[in-house]
Amino acid sequence: MKQLVSSVELIIECRDYRVPLSSRNPMFEETLQEKERLIVYTKKDLAAEELDPKVCKSFLSSHPLL
Repeated sequence: MKQLVSSVELIIECRDYRVPLSSRNPMFEETLQEKERLIVYTKKDLAAEELDPKVCKSFLSSHPLL
């Protein structure tokens, strides 16, 4: 995977909206830490209407939004 990543400019990573913090892949974090990423959250239609405010605050403090 590291060889493939070296030739890619932008990574599009899909995560589950219902569990934004636990749906990330630690192996990806290590391998992709220097690459630009667009994180797309899927399955929003299956989630509760709103996420827990504590989870949102924690997440937003470490991840910029577009």
